[in-house]
Amino acid sequence: MTTLDRLIVIHGVPKFTKIDVEGFEAEVLSGLTQALPALSFEFTTIQMDVAIGCVQKLSELGEYDFNAAFGENQCMVFAKPVESHEMASWLQSLPSDVNSGDVYARLKTC
Repeated sequence: MTTLDRLIVIHGVPKFTKIDVEGFEAEVLSGLTQALPALSFEFTTIQMDVAIGCVQKLSELGEYDFNAAFGENQCMVFAKPVESHEMASWLQSLPSDVNSGDVYARLKTC
């Protein structure tokens, strides 16, 4: 096992990072100490605390815009990206039958 920081040392900063590790997204982000330009992570309504923790962690690393898509659908939920607090509130409000999707984050400086 390794960390995102270690992978960055070896390979450089990725332009986009997809994190899909079945409920361990927060653990993956815990191994990151710098903002990435753009990334996505999976969310599930049965582990919404994990997704909200990921949004909070990213907000500590940098100033991000967020959006999301349900399931395997690539259609963004919001017409324009939203702030971290709006994403966290939206995630918290989702009914359990939504099941899952992806949150997308992009540094505002990109």
